Parts: sequence; C-alpha cells; structure tokens
Amino acid sequence: MGAGKVNLEKSDKNSEPLRKNRDFSLLWTSQAASELGSTVSILAFPLLILSIHGSAVLAGAVGSMQAVIRAVLQLPAGALADRWNRRTLMLGCDAGRVVLFMALGGLVLVDHASVPVIFMISGCVAVLDVMFVPGEAAAVSQLVGPERVSEAFAKNEARTYAASLAGPSLGGLLYSIGRAIPFLFDALTYIVSFTLISRIRRPLQQPREGRPKGSLVRDILEGLKYVVSSPFLRGVLFTATPINFALVSAQFSVTLALTESGYTPAVLGMAQGVIAVGGLLGALSAPWIQGRVTFYPLLLATVSTLFVLMVVSALSVGRFLMVLPLALGLFLAPAINAALFGRLAVTTPNHLQGRVISVVVLLATASASAAPLSSGMFVERLGSIAAMTSCVVAVALSLFAALYFRGLRIEKASHTDPFPN
Repeated sequence: MGAGKVNLEKSDKNSEPLRKNRDFSLLWTSQAASELGSTVSILAFPLLILSIHGSAVLAGAVGSMQAVIRAVLQLPAGALADRWNRRTLMLGCDAGRVVLFMALGGLVLVDHASVPVIFMISGCVAVLDVMFVPGEAAAVSQLVGPERVSEAFAKNEARTYAASLAGPSLGGLLYSIGRAIPFLFDALTYIVSFTLISRIRRPLQQPREGRPKGSLVRDILEGLKYVVSSPFLRGVLFTATPINFALVSAQFSVTLALTESGYTPAVLGMAQGVIAVGGLLGALSAPWIQGRVTFYPLLLATVSTLFVLMVVSALSVGRFLMVLPLALGLFLAPAINAALFGRLAVTTPNHLQGRVISVVVLLATASASAAPLSSGMFVERLGSIAAMTSCVVAVALSLFAALYFRGLRIEKASHTDPFPN
C-alpha cells in the first residue's frame, strides 16, 4: 500500500502543468543554456580556424568532422543511455565539455591554439554532445506524465529554434570582442547545465535489477529490432525521412536560387531569418495545436499542407516570395515533430528509449545530411526549379507513407516489448 501511495504521488506530480514541474523546468532550462552555447561555438570554431590558418576548406572541415562523429556514435550513444545511469552520463558529459571549452579558451588567450588542437577539442566535444542527447530525451518521459509528454517535446522544439536564432548573432558579437570569449561563454553554459541537472530530484530512468547483460552491439541490435518490428515506428521513419530531406534541401535551395537572381547577402540573411522565425512561432504554438487535433489527423494535415506549400515555393523560384511558403511549412513542423517524439516516449519501454530514440533520429535525419550537397548538384546541373521540384517529390513520398502505413492511424498505439527489463 505504501508503494502504491508513492507511485500515485509520483504520477500526480508528473501530471502537473509543465510550468509547475520543478524537475522538468530544471532540465529544460539547463538545455536552453547549453544549446545557446553550442550555437555560439558552432560559428566560433570556423572563424577561429580562418583567423589562424586562413583556409576555408579547414574551416568547413570542422563542422563536417563533427557531423560524421555524431552520425557514427548515434547508435552506441543510445545504447549507453539505456545501459548506464542517465544522470551520471549527462553530468559527466557536461563536466567534460566545461574542461574542453575552458582549455580552448585559455589556449586562445595565450595564442597557443593550433589547428590540430582545435580539431581535437571540437571532435571530443562532438563525442560528448552525441552521448548526452539520448539520455536527455529519454529522461523527459520520467519527469512528466504521459498526457504532458508531447507538450514537453514541443517546449524543447521552441528552445532549439530560439537558440538557433539567437546563437549565431551572439556568437559573432562575442567573437568580435575577443576570440576566446565564445568558447569561455560556452563553458559557462555547461556549468549552468551541470548545476541545474544535479538539482533534479526525481530519477531519470526506471530502477534496474543487476548489471546490464550482453554486449553493446547486442543492445544496439535490440533497439534496431524494436524499431523495425513496430508498425508505428516504421511509419514514422518512412514519413519523417523524406520530409526532413525536403525541408533542409528547400532552405539551402532558397539561398542558391536567390543568389542566382542577384539578391544581396543582407536579403539572403533576411530570408533565412524569416524561415527560422516561422519555425520558432510554430514551436511556441505546438502545444495549442496538439491540444485541439489528435495525432493522425495532425500528421495528415501537416504533410498535406507542406506538399501544397512546397509546390507554391517551387513555382516562385527566384523571387523572395518563395521564402514565405517555407516559413509557413516550418510553422507546422514542430507540432508534428513534438507529437511524434511524445508518442514514441509514451509507447516505448523506458529501458529501451535511449536506443529507440537514437535509431529513429539517425535514420530519419540521415538523408537530411545529404540535402545541401544534393541541392547544390541540382542547382548547378539542372537549375533551381529542379532543386525545388525534388523537394516537392520528397514531400509527396512522405504523404504517400502517411496514407499507407496503418500503424500511424492508431490513436492509442501499443507495442509488445520484445526485450522485457
């Protein structure tokens, strides 16, 4: 009876409004700080290499190296988030990033930051970044009730869009003050994150009996098998993958198309700002939208509308008008993205969530990594209209998947856990 009382109190606490949920607020605020720091240093790394070596190739290679590291370690990171204590893992990653950025900031201050050292530090940061994310995402369902999970992920979407808007400008400002300042600022944000996470009272995962059995490879394969065996998750992947490709490709194609039409860099920056604002407003509106539309109708309406908007943008190639449909498209994207992750968190056993989230994120975003290259090739060889047409085709494939996969239509998804804890 005592245990039942504890569980009831925990459930009541998890079901409270997010603004009153102390532990979720601590987690959310910690990541708002660290994501802002990350967007600041993303700009600062290539600027630092340019100032030291002057090579645009090396400056671009930093970001590419980090992207490769994140892709390669995505699945092992998810497995470790399920195998290890999530709180300890997250605190360890934050502590490591504090040390790395403090060290880099110090080296820059004394003019001892060489290109190899910058690459080494940025690579280590990427490792800790990818190790942190699955644990944080899986912890959300432990801190909020099932009916609040989608709302929580919507707040996370808003946090990410806000950081992506504010970070680059802040990074440029801090770098203009001093080359070391952006990295020291990023170290400070991870100190904030470490402090706030350490104050979270509730456990970030369910209790486990004994040590994890089997190898890390077996854990990864379990996550893959779970995703493949779930009709809902198969539908998610076939729906989300083309859309992610289309949205990233379209944003890159806008820049190329407007450049070809003679628009100034200031206008190009304004175009990307308009698109980003659409995403931020959509993320802020996501909880309101989710509260009024159930999952599958929301998915179908979002993908259908995105298809129409992408067609309008393709028909407006070369004019600033092509930006507006994409901004409206990104307004819709956060609501369905939060709903997808919220439903995944509710229907996936907690001891599998790190692996499942990593598998879904890796497979759903893999094509988006190739989108800028694909857009560049289309624009260079066939023109901007062909590039935007490829985006239209990708959204059409997503719409077909949303209509075809029946697993997406079940409002109360359930899935038997093939690997009980």
